[in-house]
Amino acid sequence: MNVGEKGTSEALAKIKIPSIRNGEFNKWFDDLSPEQFNRMWENKELRKKIEDRIRKPCGHHEWHLVARTPKFKEWGISMDDIKEMRTFTKDVKFVNPPGVHGGEGSTIAHNQILRIIDTSVDYETFVKRLNNWAEDRLENGKMGLQIGLRR
Repeated sequence: MNVGEKGTSEALAKIKIPSIRNGEFNKWFDDLSPEQFNRMWENKELRKKIEDRIRKPCGHHEWHLVARTPKFKEWGISMDDIKEMRTFTKDVKFVNPPGVHGGEGSTIAHNQILRIIDTSVDYETFVKRLNNWAEDRLENGKMGLQIGLRR
């Protein structure tokens, strides 16, 4: 099915989300327009599969939070960039309040990052604000972010 077609949820359900092997998912994601992507994101079954592909392989913290993937798509961020700019969860250490990924302080940190994304007018604003946040919230400041995110 052509994802550009005005389709029903039945037609959307027939869409096959590629695997992550050989960069198939990344290419598929990058080739979609934001409008095409948003139609699929609104379908719960497809969204679950897309979120799963973004998170693979597991064990990473996505600074481009998966829940806000449509915003990053709108800003033109490639899936290669989204995946390359992740940090191993074992290396994410929060301060103010202290904690580790998945532990105390993690929910607060995630909610703060969601607010940064939601209130940023463009990608560069998001990245600059993420750096400011990191200086206050990560053990190593902005050095705790991947190099592609540091400003």
